[in-house]
Amino acid sequence: MSKLLVLNPFGTDRYDEVIKEILEPVKRSDTEFDITHLKRGPEYFDFWYFRQLAEVDVIEEVIKAEQNGYDGVYIACSYEPGVKEAREVVDIPVVGATVPTVLIACQLGHRFSYFTDSELAVTNTWDLLRRYGLETRCLSVKSVGLWLDEIVKKPEENRERIINLAKKAVQEGADVIILGCTIVAAYLTDIIKTKMLPPELTKIAILDSNICAFKTLELLVDLRVKAGISVSRKAYYAKPQELKPKDFIRFRKEYGL
Repeated sequence: MSKLLVLNPFGTDRYDEVIKEILEPVKRSDTEFDITHLKRGPEYFDFWYFRQLAEVDVIEEVIKAEQNGYDGVYIACSYEPGVKEAREVVDIPVVGATVPTVLIACQLGHRFSYFTDSELAVTNTWDLLRRYGLETRCLSVKSVGLWLDEIVKKPEENRERIINLAKKAVQEGADVIILGCTIVAAYLTDIIKTKMLPPELTKIAILDSNICAFKTLELLVDLRVKAGISVSRKAYYAKPQELKPKDFIRFRKEYGL
């Protein structure tokens, strides 16, 4: 049995329940998960500065999750805040929303179009895709033009805009649609499940990043527990506690951690 933590890295519980409703039906029978959020901080991350403010708390929540016996953590945001940093300091698998979903998209089709919330998120998404070398399969990154709080208040408008963007993306050559922003995805998943889609969208793959990331986390936990496969500690994810243990303790104390 696996015990996973889903961390909404925002200073609000607004998104917890809707994400839980999406993941509960798709989890394996031997998987348990809890969902939580940060106790302080920004409610959205479209600005680099806002994201930076929250990242230390995100990493600390992952450290606590490992200490409390969780087998893996899904940081439920398309910007993947603190994912790389958390992998450095814990042994349990940690995933964000974008990279797992893009890698799955590359196995399900030829070119994907990625949907996010605001225009600010479009440029940030391109930066993330380039950082991981994933941009070559991306046909486009499109915005629904809504802030997260607007999506919560206007789910029908979010759905309508996604459908219209998807039709255009298919005409442009996309055969996979990624609902990248976790909140954008959360308010369309019910339509995908009931197949209430226009005919031109029924033959393409539409991916909810929450589901793809969570199922990837289940796989990574299995690989670690059952096959002994985990992150490489050679360089990219070298563990500071092992290479510089005294500094690791000292720096954390200086920051009150």
